[in-house]
Amino acid sequence: MGKQTADPDRQVEETRLASVQSVIKQQLTEKEAFFDRLQTTLQTERKDLWEDGPRLADSFASAVTLNQQLSGLRNTEVSVENNRRAIRKLQKMLGTPYFARIDFQEQGIATVEPIYIGISSLLDADGTPLIYDWRAPVSSMFYDYELGPAQYNCAAGVIRGEISRKRQFKIEDGRLIYLFDSDLKIDDEILQEILSKHSDEKMRTIVTSIQREQNQVIRDEKHPVVLVQGAAGSGKTSIALHRAAYYLYKEREHITSKNILIFSPNQLFADYIANVLPELGEEMVLTTTFQDLVRKSIHPSLPFEDRHNQLEMVLTSDGSKKDLRREEKIYLQSTPEFLQLIDNYQHFLTEQGKDFPDLSFQGEVILAKEELRKLYHEFYAYLPLKKRLFQLQQRAFFVLRPFTKQKIQAYAQKLAQADQQLSAHEIKVQSRLAVSKALIPLRSTIQAWSAVDSARLYRELFANEQLLFKMAEGIFPTATLQRLRQATLEALDEKYLAYEDVAPFLFFRGKIEGFPKFNEIKHLIIDEAQDYTLFHYRIIQELFPAATLTILGDPNQTIHPRQYRSSFAEVQTIFGAQNAQIFTLNKSYRSTREITTFTLQLLTEETDTAYINRPGPKPLVVKVKAPSLLAAALAAQILATKADGSSSLAVIAKTAQQCQALYQELKTLVPIQLITKEEKGLPSGPLIIPAYLAKGLEFDTVFIADCSRTSYHKEEELPLFYTVCTRALHQLFLYYTGEPSPFLTSVDPDLCAWGVYPE
Repeated sequence: MGKQTADPDRQVEETRLASVQSVIKQQLTEKEAFFDRLQTTLQTERKDLWEDGPRLADSFASAVTLNQQLSGLRNTEVSVENNRRAIRKLQKMLGTPYFARIDFQEQGIATVEPIYIGISSLLDADGTPLIYDWRAPVSSMFYDYELGPAQYNCAAGVIRGEISRKRQFKIEDGRLIYLFDSDLKIDDEILQEILSKHSDEKMRTIVTSIQREQNQVIRDEKHPVVLVQGAAGSGKTSIALHRAAYYLYKEREHITSKNILIFSPNQLFADYIANVLPELGEEMVLTTTFQDLVRKSIHPSLPFEDRHNQLEMVLTSDGSKKDLRREEKIYLQSTPEFLQLIDNYQHFLTEQGKDFPDLSFQGEVILAKEELRKLYHEFYAYLPLKKRLFQLQQRAFFVLRPFTKQKIQAYAQKLAQADQQLSAHEIKVQSRLAVSKALIPLRSTIQAWSAVDSARLYRELFANEQLLFKMAEGIFPTATLQRLRQATLEALDEKYLAYEDVAPFLFFRGKIEGFPKFNEIKHLIIDEAQDYTLFHYRIIQELFPAATLTILGDPNQTIHPRQYRSSFAEVQTIFGAQNAQIFTLNKSYRSTREITTFTLQLLTEETDTAYINRPGPKPLVVKVKAPSLLAAALAAQILATKADGSSSLAVIAKTAQQCQALYQELKTLVPIQLITKEEKGLPSGPLIIPAYLAKGLEFDTVFIADCSRTSYHKEEELPLFYTVCTRALHQLFLYYTGEPSPFLTSVDPDLCAWGVYPE
């Protein structure tokens, strides 16, 4: 249990804080002065290069001088950027230099060393550490151990000893607000104080409240692929970002923020997490979405559906035969079985290759078919189909060059004998023209070898019934395969790729033509892992061969009701050769005790999820007497909640269609902003957002706009309903008209407060 320290201790800590701040200010002054000098040097070097560049490009010696100037300029630019980052870190440290202290006595050492931990290291003029970076090996003990025996790993090996004190600080704007001594890694009182803060439109760092199980994931270096399966609110995204910060610290000599990439579920989420690394003193890493990747990978001549449109179609389905056929198609094309089918097909095409005849000209064999087949099946076997054919093409053209030269010489001899009036130049020109013309069909044949149309081949799989049944033998029942074939052809015949076809097509095309390789990416983070299919993981594996991976998700938050739910074990199998390890996080830190107990009861399967004991009001379920009164009910509660000080409020409706309709009514009653898939960032103030865009975000107060039976009643939509309910930190309001959703009636009624509007 934590305890407030006595005044003498506070005085000692305040004196030390003032001393540390003095060192930071001194270093900041020196860095800023040096930065000014560097900028002056940079301007001078750029000016000199601009003026001297043209003169230095007229000889080899001058070019060497020019290259040296360019190299010097680049070094200065790097120094400017490094100093800019160092200044930013010192500025952050001036306000909050550290947040924790442990007193550690190493075995065999008589003295106890006080170790202060902050977002970055600080040394005094003699090189003595005043603050240790939270990512330093010694700092791990703060997160991993209570008072008593402790150890940490470093370059020198395992250092053992004993922790005699663990102290936590709250320092804001350079002022010591409070300090606690605790015998736990993060004292419950402090953790509750941190978690009870109001949210805003940006995620914040959790560096002061990292828990032991989270720290193990952040610092794991044994497994190139780490899969983190965690409950809603267990800190998965924060862990991923702090793991990125840890990589930037550990590998600082080899990588920068440009070598780390995050796959986000959407642009809203990317903006939401954009502040975490800068708060830790690091540059924000690269972010993208699978949608962005597709946009760059598929030619504009082949339009494709985006994920949000597909989700909107599924969530607004009227149960028609057409919709049901599409929903079955979505499910089937996301299964491991369909992946096997496509894999079978690409292997079949690659092994089949082309039926090469002898490459001959006027009866003379240039490359025998046996040699061509051997080259294709053996010498170039490490390449995908299209690249094998390209290499054969290059080989044929290489062999054709001396053959062409020989034919030109022979033709020239015949021409000279036939017409002795021609000059040597005329003979040469006519011979070249004649042979080149005669070789046009042969060259065209060779040129056509590498003309592989992956889109046509993909469609051919479904157009050719016999081929499809051969590739799918033992995988799908006949009737199922026929329905899948018909539905896929209907979509492809509309000259666009349905979203469920996008990943299979990209995987197929990559296997046939070759995948681009992004070897500059050294670490890859995939958040909301449960929303990706096995196709996505196979594609990612191919695109980023040099990257270690952190993959995070929660199967209970699979928002797509029709997509096959890939298990973490299946994902682990894909990366099995890379020593993939699954970590499970079972404690939730986001919501109050009341909200968490309510949301856990929504789940049909029991979980062993624990939660922080932070009290709050029960979720309020409100029956609205008529659908026409829903907007008024929401508006009244939004105004009341804002008056109570809630700073981030979200009305979450199931679909964009519902959001649009409700927004038209709400905007006349209360200030509110509509969030659509086109939004790049979250505005402040109340907002209304579709369920599938809200995932990964969190808000002080959440209003579930319609929990009626008509809106949420399908069993496969339960994860979506669970997901939106778990977005709430402090307050959760649920509204329904008519009959409530069966998801609500399945929960112990004592876990909620119940109301009626109007009363």
